[in-house]
Amino acid sequence: MKKYNNILKTVGLALILMLSISSCEKWIDTDLNIDPDAPAEVPMKLMLPAIEQSYGYIMAGFDLVGTTNLWMQQIDGVARQGHTIARYQLLPADVNNTWNSIYTEIFMNGKIMVDIAENTEGSYSPHNAGVAKVIIGATLGTSTDFWGDMPFSESFRGNENVLTPAFDTQEEIYDTINVILDEAIADLGASENAVDVEGDVIYGGDVDLWTKAAYSIKARHALQLSVINGNAAYNAALAAAANGFASNDDNLEVPWESSNHNPMYQFMEQRGDVRMASTFVDMLVAQEDPRLPYYAEADEEENYRGSIIGSQDESASSLGAYIAGAEASTVMMSFAELKFIEAEAYFQLGETAEAEAAFEAGVKASVERVTGTAWDDEDANYQDWYDTNLGSQTLTLDLIMKEKYIATFGTNQAYADYRRTGLPVLEMHPDAVLSAIPTRFPYSQNEMDYNGNNVPSVTISDKLWWDN
Repeated sequence: MKKYNNILKTVGLALILMLSISSCEKWIDTDLNIDPDAPAEVPMKLMLPAIEQSYGYIMAGFDLVGTTNLWMQQIDGVARQGHTIARYQLLPADVNNTWNSIYTEIFMNGKIMVDIAENTEGSYSPHNAGVAKVIIGATLGTSTDFWGDMPFSESFRGNENVLTPAFDTQEEIYDTINVILDEAIADLGASENAVDVEGDVIYGGDVDLWTKAAYSIKARHALQLSVINGNAAYNAALAAAANGFASNDDNLEVPWESSNHNPMYQFMEQRGDVRMASTFVDMLVAQEDPRLPYYAEADEEENYRGSIIGSQDESASSLGAYIAGAEASTVMMSFAELKFIEAEAYFQLGETAEAEAAFEAGVKASVERVTGTAWDDEDANYQDWYDTNLGSQTLTLDLIMKEKYIATFGTNQAYADYRRTGLPVLEMHPDAVLSAIPTRFPYSQNEMDYNGNNVPSVTISDKLWWDN
């Protein structure tokens, strides 16, 4: 009887439990714990614009472009942070946000998009993967030109307990850049693609333009190895450039709008502790450059005047609408830069006629992009200006690098070129805390805190692999 009663109790408890579960299913929403603002799967068309905006904001914001333009004396620090950085003072904590954002917002999100594009059953979408790889490759190229060795091949593998990834050498990173961009080119050329590229704020889903961008970035980084590879670097740059941008319409640019302002505009609005540098403005004034009113704002006396380096002249011309306009696009790579790559490569290979043609095309592309006026506009007379100020000069490497320095204002490229060529010649900041312009960025303090055993021991005066 006792055994029977125990059985009844067990059955009774089971029935109660079953009834409870049945009742719960009727009145408890099983989706209650699902956060609608944090979906488990995000469509690629929503991921892509976020990745692109991060790319434009991080890689063309003040922390990178502002710092390099200060060191290259295109702008001058007149107060606070600007003055500190202009004196070559940059600490590990100063690059935390940039370093972390590159890895989380561009590399990690880009990898997730590639995984979705390549591994979703029945929806293999190589075109989407190709776009993400172009952005990853471009970001990796610019980043290694700041930091040298970086964690990459062992990164993004936390599920395998690789929480302290080893640093790839810069030589390995450069090989990786080419692998990524070659994969991107192959992906973008795939004949079958399940999901169209949507949400693309840069090229509107045009895979041909993304392919040109991939080749143009390959040309940039091929040339960056000129100290290491010599003539092979020039030939590789020309081979890639042949498939790159064909006009300003192809430029790799991130757009901004009234609800999402240009990052340099935001810096000037919130801090404003930099002005145009006299080194740069005087160069433009001397050649009566038509880009000056777009690069700089007139001062209180309606003149264009740069701050003498170290003078902290807050009355000097501020940054113009081309680089710091509220809705000005950030130029990540341009047709003008590509033509100057060709000009240098041809010049170094002794092909003078080709170098001169590429040089003029580079100046023309820059002037048209910056001013918004066609070269042959009757009121502009740009050809007369060119013939008088530039065309009459004998083409030299100094002239090529000077005009590339002018054309790539608002990007990080002048800093990369300067370390490789030493051009244009710049004087030291009078209040410098170092004996020379820094040759690299420090590693992030966060990286040293959490991955310290792998972080190389360097100073910002140590040269990179391709600079030795």
